[in-house]
Amino acid sequence: MLQKEIQRLKDLLEVQEVMSRDMHLHTANLHKECWEKLFTHKAPDVSAEIASGGRVEGQEAVKNLYCDLLPRSVKNPVGFMFVHSLDTPSIQIAGDGKTAKGVWFSPGHETINDNGKIQALWCWSYFGTDFIKEDGKWKMWHYHCYAMFKTPFEKSWVESSPEPVPPAEEESFTFQNKPSTYYNPYTPTSIRELIPAPPEPYETFDPSKAY
Repeated sequence: MLQKEIQRLKDLLEVQEVMSRDMHLHTANLHKECWEKLFTHKAPDVSAEIASGGRVEGQEAVKNLYCDLLPRSVKNPVGFMFVHSLDTPSIQIAGDGKTAKGVWFSPGHETINDNGKIQALWCWSYFGTDFIKEDGKWKMWHYHCYAMFKTPFEKSWVESSPEPVPPAEEESFTFQNKPSTYYNPYTPTSIRELIPAPPEPYETFDPSKAY
């Protein structure tokens, strides 16, 4: 019993470390390294969903997103800065020790170079991620970034319109192979929901509850 509890505590720290490394690599636009080092390369149903950009599923689709499309979406790296921190973690390790689930709030800020015009933004999100243990190491399995709000630095989230859902044909969002499963950013008329919900203790992974 004591050994099992020690292993559970180690697993909690390792899951948090994986998610934290993802945020650090994202800050430097090192998405290829995210794929190579942090995602499962064996689970066929690996997936990633980022705000309103659609959902990608499968090894080749997620690899293409992280190794090609996301790096190319930063059209001008001069002045670029994305910082998305993590707080209020809620993590559960499965009773069988094979999977884990976690949610985080993510307060952040972004700086983009739009044709030479540098723009500062506030960008807050939620993360809900399923993890799987692969060859003794925890890997991201189902990765979901839920939009909370994005607003210019000089405006509050109440003043700004929510990020629009982009048409699928726009180049920056052609990575999707399925539509977004959830998109409910803050607006003055929106109602907040407990999505993603903090995970409850569980014994084995339930695919119907994947993030």
